[in-house]
Amino acid sequence: MPAQRRLQNRAWADYAYHRGETVLRSVPEVFAIESTNYCNLKCVMCPRGEPDIMDRALGTMGDALFRRIVDETEYFTDPCWFHWFGEPLMHPGLFGQIEYAKSAGVPSLAISTNATLLHRNNATAILDSKLDRIMIAFDGARKETYEAVRKSSTFSFEQVRANVEEFLALKAARRQRTPHVILSIIVMEDTKAELREFGDYWKARGADEILFKPFVTWAGQTTDFVHLAASEERDLLQSHLRAHPCRFLWESVVVAWDGRVVPCCFDYNATMVMGNLNSQSLGDIWNSEAYVRLRREELEGKNVQPLCRNCADAPGFARDPSFPRPDEDRPSDGLAGA
Repeated sequence: MPAQRRLQNRAWADYAYHRGETVLRSVPEVFAIESTNYCNLKCVMCPRGEPDIMDRALGTMGDALFRRIVDETEYFTDPCWFHWFGEPLMHPGLFGQIEYAKSAGVPSLAISTNATLLHRNNATAILDSKLDRIMIAFDGARKETYEAVRKSSTFSFEQVRANVEEFLALKAARRQRTPHVILSIIVMEDTKAELREFGDYWKARGADEILFKPFVTWAGQTTDFVHLAASEERDLLQSHLRAHPCRFLWESVVVAWDGRVVPCCFDYNATMVMGNLNSQSLGDIWNSEAYVRLRREELEGKNVQPLCRNCADAPGFARDPSFPRPDEDRPSDGLAGA
């Protein structure tokens, strides 16, 4: 049964993390599939924004590659984000790919949008789709704050806010439960005084959830963004390093629009490519020499990769060397869920 197999897979991932195993019985969950890294805003807290420090090529994921990923992958995080960098509503084939993913059995699929293109046609298409969740990133309760953070010469605060209001009203009029709508705002120096106002405003207009997103420094790869953090957090962001091995290396992967696989969503330039799904299987990549070496270096405190060495954002927890082994009722080839 899929739910039981998924729980078994996670149990083996937990076991390997606690016991310090680097060749894994578990298979990865896909955290994000990047639909596109094109974007129509220049957000000050984003590597794709202002300053634009993303060096990798721009593009959109084609149908053949997308179907290959969906058909090969057994497990996806809850939800799996059909988004990494860029604005997914700029992808001309977005809704066809959502339909394919849901028909193929991806249990929970989400996108994050800046809502600039959330006009009536796209709003209707989203509501007609089987999308499970949508995060609407709208950083600011007031015009001056929003337009200072999400820079554009085309889209105004009033226009984007009207898009979101109409989308929420349309969903309410249709009495739909899905997609689950999250209104998010990043907690920064410029936004921290408006959090309650933001939450009250969008909750009153039908948002299912309000999310105050923690500010991140993209794993400390650059100091370009630290000054945007809330003033009381800046010293900690620059001095605090992770205390435990990064859980991402035992759990999930991110797939860029061109098929390259990276271990971390903070790797905006895809500097730590573990493989490419145009020519490799995810299973082969997951226990490749490069991945196994990376896990070993992370366990031994020798991971000096530019992406990782200054990272304070990695998830992890104290490992228990006596963590119990999952039950022995598993596939003979050692891959849980295979």
